[in-house]
Parts: sequence; C-alpha cells; structure tokens
Amino acid sequence: MKRFSIYCFTLVLLLAGCSKNPLEEDLFVKPVRTYDMAVEGGFNTYSLFQYIRLTKPALFPDSAPTPIRKATVTISDGKTAIVLREGQPGIYIGINGRTDPSYNSPYTLTIKYNDKTYTAVDTLRQVVNIIDDFLPLSTRTVNNQVIGTIPKHTFGYLNANKWYFSYSNIPAWTPGRFDITENYSYTHLLGSPNSLYPLSNLKRTFTLAPNDFISIYKISLSEGYSRYLYSVFMETDWSGLFSGVPVNVQGNFSGGNVQGYFSAVDVDNRTYSAKEL
Repeated sequence: MKRFSIYCFTLVLLLAGCSKNPLEEDLFVKPVRTYDMAVEGGFNTYSLFQYIRLTKPALFPDSAPTPIRKATVTISDGKTAIVLREGQPGIYIGINGRTDPSYNSPYTLTIKYNDKTYTAVDTLRQVVNIIDDFLPLSTRTVNNQVIGTIPKHTFGYLNANKWYFSYSNIPAWTPGRFDITENYSYTHLLGSPNSLYPLSNLKRTFTLAPNDFISIYKISLSEGYSRYLYSVFMETDWSGLFSGVPVNVQGNFSGGNVQGYFSAVDVDNRTYSAKEL
C-alpha cells in the first residue's frame, strides 16, 4: 500500500510537470480588428510640402509595420487637388501651390490602393495666434538658469490645440517628421478625465540659459480631430480599469478599416528667449 501511494504521488508530479503553465503562454493578444492600413500625416499651412505616410500595421510584437507602396494619394479642398507621389517607401509627398488656405472648409484625403478607395475629411480651423499669457508652460529662474515645465495635457482652454516646443536637442517642427510625437503637448477644450481614468502627471522639464532660444509651434485642431485625440488619450495617457484598446478608436476614414486620422491644421510659430517666458 505504501508503494502504491508513492507511485500515485510520483505520477501526479509527472503529470503536473507535463501540463502547460498558462503563464508561459505567449502574452501577446492579436487585435480584434485588423486594419487595411495605418495613415499618418495630413494637410498643413506651415509648409508648401504635404506628407502622408501609409503602412500596413504589424500583427506580432517582433515585427514592424511595412510601407504601403504604389498607392494613389490626393488631397483636395474642393477647388484644387494636390497629388502626392511616393518619395521614401510608404511616404507620399505633394506641393500645395495655393497661398490662401480654405479656412472652415473641408479638406479631403483620397487613397486608392488594391482596387479600393479610402477617403477622409477634416475641417481646417484657423489657429488663434500665440498669446504670451496663454502659453501652456511655466518657468522659474534659479541661479541664472531658466527652469521650465511643460505639461503634456492642459484643460479648460477656449480652443483645442496641439503644441510643439523646440529647444536644445529637440529639433524644429516639420510636418515630414513622423518620429517626434513624444514631444507634443495638448490643450483641451474638454475637462480632465473623471475618476475612472486617473490623470497621470505627464510633463517634461528643461533648463536653459536666459539667452537661449525656444521655438513654439501652435497647431489648430478641428472639433473632430480634438475628439479623436481625447478618445485616444482616454485609453492611453489616462487609462484606467475600464479602458479599451487604443487602436480601436474610430478615425475619420471611410471605405475600409483604416487606423488613424487625416487632419487639416493651421500653424503659428514664434521664437522666444528663455528669459522672456
């Protein structure tokens, strides 16, 4: 009987060793929705050059998005169409020949790829010029150095805007850079998230000499683009217990499953010395 008990105990150990630990399973969960493409960029009034990047989203953690080649891409304000041609793989570039933006009017992006047509529309809102009293940052002088704090999110503004601050090793803003998203700050028309979405104290700081320069870019947001960004932040920066999957936030594309939001933006730019802030 003792030998039988030992045998049973050994058998249980062997079976337990052969069973698969659920913690050892691949923790990567494939997205519920698969996308035809991801779209970045939009129309801007700051530069003659317009940029759109098209990629096929990656489905696995060890893979990267792949550029979408040989698509037909145009941007139209209803009067003039800008044809964007592929430069680097997946990056389409066009030149805006008009010097008079169509404010409060729709701009339409049309993408033709793999026998499908995708469209997105955004309204160009004119940016309110930068006013010194309303810069979304704070500064103080310590030992003849200007120490500044830039919160990523500020609430209760009359207009929603995206901001970019260039100083020291942070390059100047250009619409053709798709790798500078971490340097953006946002002022929101809506209030801060409710208690289910705890607000992270996201901010960055800088230290400059009084005569160092900082260049500030204020970028307009349409009502639709502002709501889209707010929804994305609810699932990322302000994520909480009941947050969803950020890639499932609906953009403004029709014609298929497209990730992203085509935006039409107006830009104001001013440069200050650090001591003026």
